[in-house]
Amino acid sequence: MKLDSLVWPLIPGGAGAAYGWLISSSDFSASIILGTVGLIAGGLGRVLVSGVHAGLKVDVKKTSVAGLVGAFLGTVAGGYLGVTSGFGSWMIATFNPDLPEMDFRDSFGFIGGVFIGSVVGAIAMAGLVGFVRWRRAGGPAIR
Repeated sequence: MKLDSLVWPLIPGGAGAAYGWLISSSDFSASIILGTVGLIAGGLGRVLVSGVHAGLKVDVKKTSVAGLVGAFLGTVAGGYLGVTSGFGSWMIATFNPDLPEMDFRDSFGFIGGVFIGSVVGAIAMAGLVGFVRWRRAGGPAIR
């Protein structure tokens, strides 16, 4: 078993647990839920990415750079949209309704927007580069 296989679920699981601990003041239920979601998402991501790379014979180095660029762009866009869209109000209502919304709305919107934006941006850019390279090749990936 490669170390890769463990890193994929452990990093999102740890990040989700830390984020749940950060936003919850009374108990660890948010930490457990978000950590579990991170573990599941990381495991599924590992399976999907390895399957796509094997099936389409994608150059992993090229999609990794595109994924990093997409994560950065998604972080910037998600942070901005999280603050301006009112996403923080939803996060406070969902995870910790006792917090005063006036004080924490923008910071929660920013944190949630960055988290979601980075994931969506990385997946979108890596997928886009893989798709464009596949279309340039002029045929199906498996012959």
